[in-house]
Amino acid sequence: MPTIRVDPEVFEGLQKLAQPFVDSPGSVIRRLLEDRGVLARRAATDARATAAAQAPDSGLTPQPVFEAYLLWVLLRQPGGRAHKRDATHEVVKRMMHDGHIGAADQELVSTGETKAENTISWARNALKDRGYLSRAARRGIWELTAEGVEAAKQVVLPRR
Repeated sequence: MPTIRVDPEVFEGLQKLAQPFVDSPGSVIRRLLEDRGVLARRAATDARATAAAQAPDSGLTPQPVFEAYLLWVLLRQPGGRAHKRDATHEVVKRMMHDGHIGAADQELVSTGETKAENTISWARNALKDRGYLSRAARRGIWELTAEGVEAAKQVVLPRR
């Protein structure tokens, strides 16, 4: 794999665009190139491969697993859209059923929600940044774009 050097200002810019504990400089650059049409967008993540590659030491479920479940859940909603509360509830319910929500994911954060619920919100932002969720949807409504529908059709849910 080639190595590139960037000046400190560019590196700080990449850090501002990165999702902590998920992105590498390469994944941020890839996303920027995909957004500009220089690279073709990758299909939705096979969450099993992503989870295996990013196995957490903390016991927390990796965000890409939440992303896959969120796409999967929204695809099954009328019009590919749901209220944040309903989508979050359905993702947590399905992930618990499949054995992906552990004790660490159920701890509360400062907002009063669980770490799982908080990660679902971050997953939503990541999917929106990739163009899979609509930026024009009403506040509190999470809605798949045409690209998001196609990506959601490619999701393979991980089993434990």
